Amino acid sequence: MSEEKLVPVFIPALVAILVNVEDKKGSPLSYDEVIEIRDNASVIMMEKPDAGELAESRGYDDIDPENCWYDWQMYRRDMGRKPDLDPGIKITMSNSNDASMQQAFADAQQSLPHFRKLIHSNTEEEFFPLIKIKFVLATGNMFMWLRVIETSDTGFTGELFEVPAELRDYEIGDTFNLEDAAIIDWMINHDGAMHGGYTIRAHRATLNAEEQARLDTHLGVRDYL
Repeated sequence: MSEEKLVPVFIPALVAILVNVEDKKGSPLSYDEVIEIRDNASVIMMEKPDAGELAESRGYDDIDPENCWYDWQMYRRDMGRKPDLDPGIKITMSNSNDASMQQAFADAQQSLPHFRKLIHSNTEEEFFPLIKIKFVLATGNMFMWLRVIETSDTGFTGELFEVPAELRDYEIGDTFNLEDAAIIDWMINHDGAMHGGYTIRAHRATLNAEEQARLDTHLGVRDYL
């Protein structure tokens, strides 16, 4: 059995654990509480096909440990739990060697002038422009979305608005001055209309129709412009 084919599976499902703990608490779990529960939950390693069969038998997909906070908030929304909390943006761990992702990076770079025009048109602050950058970690490359707070002719200043456990040396509100070359992707989701988001589009193209619909719902996207 190749270790490369193994994926972590929570037993019982992590989402079931979180529901139980939140019900006992009687109020929404904090980010730190969710991460602590994830880190102390029981996990077994299974081959990917077997993990898929388990998810099918459960009737739902469990929470992705890399996107624990985000996925938990999505489940809370689906269950109608209040208050609704900001899930932030999904993170992606990747070696970025996929040809479609490389093309997505190139498309994002080439369209940065258009991105700037959209930002400059946002005089009433109706939308929140985001940029994706890469953090190099011992476990692989982590791609994170940052909120754009300033622009220049040659770069952007981005702000962290969510800090996963893997980025323990950073804090929410940390800012980064970035040259254009450091931008992996950019995105504006304005009332369900997606501008940019080339890496999202590349990932979406690998999904079946049902998975695409689920992704669109999670992102709140109706149209890809």
